[in-house]
Amino acid sequence: MTKNQGHVQSGEVINLETLKKDMKLDSSYALVKTPDMEVIRMALKKGKVVTENSVSGEISIQCLTGSIEFKVGDQVRSLTHGDWIYLQKKQVYSYTVNEDTILLVTILFTDDEE
Repeated sequence: MTKNQGHVQSGEVINLETLKKDMKLDSSYALVKTPDMEVIRMALKKGKVVTENSVSGEISIQCLTGSIEFKVGDQVRSLTHGDWIYLQKKQVYSYTVNEDTILLVTILFTDDEE
């Protein structure tokens, strides 16, 4: 990863599980941020709870390692290694981290208003 840029460069290869080995749990790293998209690697510590959140764009979340439970509406969805979930724009969700977890979060933005 290019140190002076902070974000991953187009065409650059990285390993999402070992990215920045010195990264502490419960930290996020914006891999790419453009006007249309943001991609974030999130490392979450066991026991972390977020009671309510939403994002202005469509969001996809892939669990790379660990275990996490998302509550969307009245449904609870468990994600473990390799699992993926999609949430529509402004979808309210919450989550509980069951064990140390690494997520790949992709948010897509559009100019249209709903």
